[in-house]
Amino acid sequence: MNPLASSLIVNRVIAPAITVILPVYNGGHYLMASVESVLKQRYSSYEFLILDDCSTDDSWHYLESIKNENITLYRNEKNRGLFYNLNFLIKKSRSSLIKLWAQDDIMYPNCLESFVHFFEQYPQVGFAYCGIKNIDEGGNIKQQDYTDTTPQIISTELHARIAYFTGSIAGNIANVCINRMALDKVGLFNEQMKISADFDMWVRLAREHETGFIGEILVQLRDHTGQLSRNESLYIHHVREDMEVYRYLNNYVSKKIRDEGKIIMRKNKLVFYYTLMLKSFFKGNITSSFLFFRELRRYDSFLKITYSFLSNKIVKFVKSTHK
Repeated sequence: MNPLASSLIVNRVIAPAITVILPVYNGGHYLMASVESVLKQRYSSYEFLILDDCSTDDSWHYLESIKNENITLYRNEKNRGLFYNLNFLIKKSRSSLIKLWAQDDIMYPNCLESFVHFFEQYPQVGFAYCGIKNIDEGGNIKQQDYTDTTPQIISTELHARIAYFTGSIAGNIANVCINRMALDKVGLFNEQMKISADFDMWVRLAREHETGFIGEILVQLRDHTGQLSRNESLYIHHVREDMEVYRYLNNYVSKKIRDEGKIIMRKNKLVFYYTLMLKSFFKGNITSSFLFFRELRRYDSFLKITYSFLSNKIVKFVKSTHK
C-alpha cells in the first residue's frame, strides 16, 4: 500500500493526510487572513497545528478565539525562534505530509489538495514547492516578469545547479511541503541556524531524494518590512550560514558540478554578499564588514570575487548608458 495514498493509523486514530504547521510571533493584522485561508481549504483531511512563540501583541488572544476542530494550539513560555518552533510542530504532527506555513501569507483554496495529489503521484519526492504570487503589504499582487520553466521532478544534480544560482530553491518556507519519510531520514531543521536552516534542509533532502515543483500558483507570499529576511543585523548570519550549506553541498556533488557551481556563484551569490560587505564598510560598520570579508575569503578566492563584482558593475554601467 502506498503510504501517501492512504491515511496513517496512529494509536487506532485515523491520521489526516496532511498537517499544516504555523509558527506565530506577533502576527499582527496579517495573521487572521493567513489562518482563514487555511480554514477555507477545499481539502478537508488536514490538521492545523499552531505554536505561538510568546507573542507580545494580540496574536494569542486571536488564536484562542478561533473555534475549529482542525486546529490545535500550543504556546511557548519564552521566545524560542522559528526553527525550534517548526521542529516542535513537526514532532506533534500525525500526517505523512508536512505543509509549512507562515503568518504573513495566503493559501489559495486548492493548495492542500494539490500538494496531496502531487505526492500521491510522486511518493519518491523528498519535498515539493509550488508556484507563488508576490503581494505587497496591502495585499496587492506584484507584477512578475518571468516564467518558471523548472521541471516537475528535479534531480539531485539539477537541484545543486539551481542552489548555486539562487540559494534556497523554494525561496520561502510557505510554499513548501515535506514528505515525512524523507524528513525521518535526514533529520529536523538545524536550530543553531538563525536564517538559513530552510536552505540547509532543502540541500539535505535533495541529496537523498528528488525534489518536486508544482507549477500551479497555490500561495500568495507577502513582502513587508517586518520580515526576518529584511533585518540587516542578521545579514552576516545569512552569509555565514549559507556558506556552511554550500560547503555541505560541495561535499556530495561531482567535481564537475562543484566547479561549475563556484563559477555561477562568483557571478551571482558571492557578488551579492560582496555588496553587503561594502555597504557595511561605507556605513562605518568595520567589524561587520570584516566578518563578510572573512566568510567570502574562506569560501573562494577574494581576488576572483572582486573581479566578478567589478565586471558586474561595468556591465551594468554600459547597459545603462545605451538605454
